[in-house]
Amino acid sequence: MRKIVSFILSLMLFNVTSLAIAEEAVTTEHLKLPRKLAKKTPTNIVNTSDMLISVLEYNTMQLTFAEDFTSKTANVGDEITFILKNGAYTTEGTEILPPSSRFIAKISQIDRPKAFNRSGKVYLDFKYVELPNGTQIPIKAKIFNKKDFLYRGKLNAIGKGVGSTLGGMAIGTAAGCCIGIAAGAVIVGGFAIGMPVGFAVGGAIGLLTPGLNYRAKAGDKVNIQLLDDLNIQK
Repeated sequence: MRKIVSFILSLMLFNVTSLAIAEEAVTTEHLKLPRKLAKKTPTNIVNTSDMLISVLEYNTMQLTFAEDFTSKTANVGDEITFILKNGAYTTEGTEILPPSSRFIAKISQIDRPKAFNRSGKVYLDFKYVELPNGTQIPIKAKIFNKKDFLYRGKLNAIGKGVGSTLGGMAIGTAAGCCIGIAAGAVIVGGFAIGMPVGFAVGGAIGLLTPGLNYRAKAGDKVNIQLLDDLNIQK
């Protein structure tokens, strides 16, 4: 009985000692990021040891589209491939992921463009990272922006909306002139009436026009944020 107790105590002591050694062997490093992204990221902590590299939750990375993409022809369940062109490193010099590592994501939801210039949205579910040697590493991540999904910026949508409104205004102004003439006004009076009518009709046409589909070209940048630790075996 004493031998059994002694063995158990020795085993427990061994495990505690091993754990202490493992903890001592962990080094804290910092993920190297582009300057603009580094200012926004919640954390850049990376833990490294002889056996494992752990990029902690909430870290961010900058990827690029592997090929052209448009939400107009995409469907839920489609895969999108992103490239980590130059690899990922710590500021201390440790390689985390080699250049040309591929990040694979599936489309989980697509919101098509709607009236009132509401642009389309694309939601992604990141599945794994594939290293150049074929090794696949599970990953949980999301798009890192104000809305957590892919969408066209406000300037693009506004520009498109203004174009639609101006185009509609030309039609509306002509219609307004006809209304002015039909009302017995002279041509000048027709324009006087036609302009405000044109703005109203053109504005309505602009508002009723659908927004934009999301589009990206190969090489376009996109930022992601980890939703769990990314663990990479050495």
